Amino acid sequence: MVKDISYLTLAFVYVNILGYFFHSLVSRSLGPGGYGEFMVLYSFMLTVGNITAILGTVGVKIIVENFEKRYDFLRSLRKMAFFLGVIFASLVMTFAPYLRDFLHVRENYYFLIIGFAWLGMFILAIEKSFLQSTGRFPLLAFCNSAELTIRLLATILMILLGLSLSGVLLASVLGIFSVIIFLVFGINRKILGERASLEIKKIIKIALYVSPSGFFVYADDIFIRRIFDEHTAGLYASVSIVGKLLVWFTITMLGVYFPKFVESKNSLKFKKYVVQMIGIVLLAEIISHVGVLLIGKPLFLLLFGKKFESALIFLHPYLFFILPLLFSMIFISLATALEKGMLLIYLHLFFFYLGFVFLKFKSINDYLHYIFLVNAFFVLLYLWRLKLLRPFNAIQNKS
Repeated sequence: MVKDISYLTLAFVYVNILGYFFHSLVSRSLGPGGYGEFMVLYSFMLTVGNITAILGTVGVKIIVENFEKRYDFLRSLRKMAFFLGVIFASLVMTFAPYLRDFLHVRENYYFLIIGFAWLGMFILAIEKSFLQSTGRFPLLAFCNSAELTIRLLATILMILLGLSLSGVLLASVLGIFSVIIFLVFGINRKILGERASLEIKKIIKIALYVSPSGFFVYADDIFIRRIFDEHTAGLYASVSIVGKLLVWFTITMLGVYFPKFVESKNSLKFKKYVVQMIGIVLLAEIISHVGVLLIGKPLFLLLFGKKFESALIFLHPYLFFILPLLFSMIFISLATALEKGMLLIYLHLFFFYLGFVFLKFKSINDYLHYIFLVNAFFVLLYLWRLKLLRPFNAIQNKS
């Protein structure tokens, strides 16, 4: 367990160093206005693309529970991933004109690139879930690092070629498909052979639990161009991309702990894993604030430049105000493993988005307070409704 966390943590640090170089390069090349538009598209790509995490979670749960026939299930899940990827890619391409107007971006063809990215994300989710479920976390860490390395190098090339925003989006597609080729033909393989029968009802049930997660993570970035002017949207995007380091770290750690939640849900180890996960998030929160105090300003200016300096005052508040969101991610993962509390998750998502669509925010501070209060309220509801102590007591009684 410690070894797996260590590999993923090192990869996480490396990936995020590259990620900040990536965003530094993009923000400096496009300026605040262009960077704000890029973040709307990028967040939209990752938000809906994170639906692919649903399939990844489905893959982990199914393969862990049917380990003896893991390759049969892998082949079936690959087929499903490709089918779903084609559907989502077709939809975003078809509705590109409407999405362009709704999100206030300039070109239709941006969504063509996003469609290809989504197709790749669906396929890659299954390949990575197979690594998770078979315990090959060092290899998973390598793949995450390779994808972001290729993306950064491709971004540099695209900017040099003068492709600007569309080139940056295309760089993500190249990174995704490079890792797919490596995993499908080099590591996981077993392309031909028998396929196991998938229980569609069970898959839908798991998917319903997991599907809201990606929509929570990127909701604040999707709506910034509708709520703020382009300059303010760019400033907020720069803070968000730094602050979401905590969100990505939490999701990375859940990649290790979710299989453990599934395996231990009927044992006393379940409580231990939950406590460990919460402790890791709290420790990361503290370290992030200390890091911002020590090196936050010079690092932020190094990444984004003087044009973004006025955004610095929002960095500490952002880190604090997303803490309830981090706990929500943990509770959704627990709910998925236990298969409890689905209605509450969807109520949370509904009311979260309702505010972004209908409320009027006068400032970034108002925006951040809204994010904090809604998520904090639902964290309390999770504790009341799911009652994480209830499964522990039930487990203890069984034992």
